[in-house]
Amino acid sequence: MRKLEEVRKDIDAIDDQMSELFFKRMNLSKEVAEIKAINDIPVTDNGREREIVYRLSKKLPEEYSLYLKEFYETVFFTGKAYQSAVMNSTSETVKKLNEIISSGLKNFPSTATIACQGVLGANSGTAAKKLFAISDLTFVKSFEGVFSAVQSGLCEYGVLPIENSTAGSVLEVYDLMRKHDFHIVRSVRIKIRHCLASNAKASFKDIKTVISHPQAILQCDDFIKSNNLTAETDENTAVAAKRVSSGNDLSVAAICSEECAKIYGLKILKTDIQNNDANFTRFICIKKDLNVFKGADRISVMTSLSHEPGSLNKILGRFSALGLNLTKIESRPIAGADFEFMFYFDFEGDITDKSVQNLIASMENQSENFVFLGAYKEII
Repeated sequence: MRKLEEVRKDIDAIDDQMSELFFKRMNLSKEVAEIKAINDIPVTDNGREREIVYRLSKKLPEEYSLYLKEFYETVFFTGKAYQSAVMNSTSETVKKLNEIISSGLKNFPSTATIACQGVLGANSGTAAKKLFAISDLTFVKSFEGVFSAVQSGLCEYGVLPIENSTAGSVLEVYDLMRKHDFHIVRSVRIKIRHCLASNAKASFKDIKTVISHPQAILQCDDFIKSNNLTAETDENTAVAAKRVSSGNDLSVAAICSEECAKIYGLKILKTDIQNNDANFTRFICIKKDLNVFKGADRISVMTSLSHEPGSLNKILGRFSALGLNLTKIESRPIAGADFEFMFYFDFEGDITDKSVQNLIASMENQSENFVFLGAYKEII
């Protein structure tokens, strides 16, 4: 048996040859891209890719066939990524973005009318105040109501929770973003500290039931279980606090913020009852029209992928090839379609970068269900 160093020396020699062949192949890919651009031919040709893999697999022992297929899928992906860059791909979304960019990106406004779900004291209101120096808040009953308020022109912006570090994503908001085709213009992270708040006459031993928003209940379920309390859901943490303040049942308490408890004159029985002290909720600021403001460094999109093995891996590879950091992936089933999903991607990137625009264009052109959610800055 040969020594490891001897085998590696042979591998190095093959790698040198492969590097030279890679260079030649990429130059040919560039020629193909130029021809495709002139003749308006799509970058992807699945039929030709299958033909190549089938032809080459016949030349190898069967045990290598699947590995050859995996290897060439990477080769095809790399070539298509390079072709997309050479062709300077475009799409309807990219055209709109370039119109905004060419007119000059503006500063994010300091004053705004904003719709939030809940009542005074809701965490969405706290997020709105962090986003805008001067804010005129309108509280509505539901997340759907936030979209309606912006759609009707009652408010210019809406602020909604999108995910929590403990309880996960607010899936209803993702679904509503797709339904209404609104756009994210900024996001903010707020540290969430929950307390147990009750009627002024109650004591901790009186409490049997806690009420709050489902997300807040999830964020505090360790405390709820350890104290044998019954949890009931309400529209919002602030709505729950208001409900407790207007009632006389000493056995019922709300899970809300300390600020919210003070607003409604509640007695704070316990503080910091959340499962995790590093409990943050991310809020998005939405607008009806597509807008990009100065400093935007995060992009959110959603798209459907082909229902075939490796489709998600291929798109993840494109982000990796461009050096784009994915900060979130979420999947949601497509209504009326069996076992088909929309994928939500958040990633760090400059929307003025041509390679980023090429990626967005190719995703949009290759999917029947592509939605550009926004290019924006996140406030921490």
